Amino acid sequence: MLRSDPKYIAKLQEEVNVLRELRGHENIIRLYDVFCVDNELFIITELGRGGDLFHLLTTHPKHGVTEAYAAKTVAQMLSAVAFLHSRSICHRDLKLENWVLESGKDVWSPLKLIDFGLSTHFTPGKRLSRVVGSSYYVAPEVLKKSYSEACDLWSLGVIVYMLLSGAPPFYGRTDEAIKASIVNGEYTFPHELFRDVSDEAMAFVSTLLSYNTEYRYTAEQALTHSWLAANLEPDQLQRAKDGARGAHIRSESMQNMQM
Repeated sequence: MLRSDPKYIAKLQEEVNVLRELRGHENIIRLYDVFCVDNELFIITELGRGGDLFHLLTTHPKHGVTEAYAAKTVAQMLSAVAFLHSRSICHRDLKLENWVLESGKDVWSPLKLIDFGLSTHFTPGKRLSRVVGSSYYVAPEVLKKSYSEACDLWSLGVIVYMLLSGAPPFYGRTDEAIKASIVNGEYTFPHELFRDVSDEAMAFVSTLLSYNTEYRYTAEQALTHSWLAANLEPDQLQRAKDGARGAHIRSESMQNMQM
């Protein structure tokens, strides 16, 4: 049932508006329709049949996934996030659970970003202050209540670290302990978890997990990193770069014809 709380309704409207604005990118869950029946709101989206990356990682027989798989996955993530940021939208809750596979039959199937409940439009140069996000993935500047869209890249850094190692870079017994570890900003690449991971991959992670946001890579900068180029076919990487700037976005009329 729709609540009469104006803040709740505004939050729903913002999420729907964001999904509408992002329609067409192949790595963002597609909105099909929104309608209200008997005071109940229905949001119809594309279905990610392959489950989320957290499930994939936790059911994997070894610590982490291969670098080739991680690189292909990360390129798609960066493409989606760069596209978001180009539309002045910050997701603010990037985590393994919010990336789903399009198909349940192939782990190499396209990736889709979901759950825009905490996303917001931002004004370049203006700081955000609301503390949101998930404990393991939240950026230190978010916890300090002064941040920009760069917080999404920190969260992606955590995701890449976890894909490669099967473990988070910051941890603790409680949420408060995890957050304290994040604010401290120190992390390592334990040999027992990263012995089969290349130096280049770890260097890539470090470009995203930079405590100083001035040195943290943007999504578009990260797409130019040599680690991705070494692990992707040129056409795969170019497709991600094209998606980042919306080159493959179909017109609204074309999308409606296919709905």
